[in-house]
Amino acid sequence: MKEFVLQLPAGVLVPAFIAFSVTGSLCLKLASQRSGLPAVAVFMAGNVIGFCAATLLTLTLRGRNPNLIYALCLGGGFCTLQLASWLIFRMPLAPAQWMGVGLIAGGMILLQIRL
Repeated sequence: MKEFVLQLPAGVLVPAFIAFSVTGSLCLKLASQRSGLPAVAVFMAGNVIGFCAATLLTLTLRGRNPNLIYALCLGGGFCTLQLASWLIFRMPLAPAQWMGVGLIAGGMILLQIRL
């Protein structure tokens, strides 16, 4: 019996992974700043969202170049998380750290160029 597997385009799965990964990480940060039942609820939500991100990464890797997918998903998630942390939590980054985020973003762009 043949399995029916929905194959969504990488252009949908990669941004979905990034969104879930960043949201899950932000929930864990929020949980660390709270106490009691609200902290537990946000912590559990962060873990469920993180599990969804891991599932999306598995689906994204299916039948695609893992080097490119890992770079786009993990690099994109890292850059987006740095920007979100800066915007939401006002976590400052030194100029050299901003340069590092920019270099990672530039590397992701270069990986997509086919010569």
